[in-house]
Amino acid sequence: MMLFAASPEEVSLILPIGLLAAGLVLIGVEFFLPTVVLGFLGAVVSFAGIYLSAEAGGLTCAVFCVVFLVVLTLEFFAFRRLLPQTAIGRSMINASSNEGAAVPAAAGYAVYVGKTGKAATVLAPSGTIEIDGTLIEAFSLDGFVERNAAVVVTEAGSGRVTVRRSR
Repeated sequence: MMLFAASPEEVSLILPIGLLAAGLVLIGVEFFLPTVVLGFLGAVVSFAGIYLSAEAGGLTCAVFCVVFLVVLTLEFFAFRRLLPQTAIGRSMINASSNEGAAVPAAAGYAVYVGKTGKAATVLAPSGTIEIDGTLIEAFSLDGFVERNAAVVVTEAGSGRVTVRRSR
């Protein structure tokens, strides 16, 4: 087992090492350019390097396998855990928030529970109500409610509130 073959009987490891390294680089590039093709090609090239290393003996092949698994694990860790913490990683990730969303979270409507407002549209049984100048989607537990009728918010849900006619 030599890095360079000194005689015809000895096996050179230059090609297997190069194939293994190239395959791992292609797998790493797959994280930046998710095409499946580069990852598959990287796996094939890496396995070719491992296969060719078997000519130098079982121990050499085992070392190549361990190196492949360790570097692959480190790549996954680095790209999935560390990359999102960098500026480049944050630009690659679609981090969305609920702020300014068309359908706000239920917690945003919790402040309206118990408040009285008026029906901005007819509630049959759903429509729009107005509370403190804010228009909110609402569902009426009383069924049909006329426009401008007074309503009381009883529950806050995802994207709308539940109301009853004010008595």
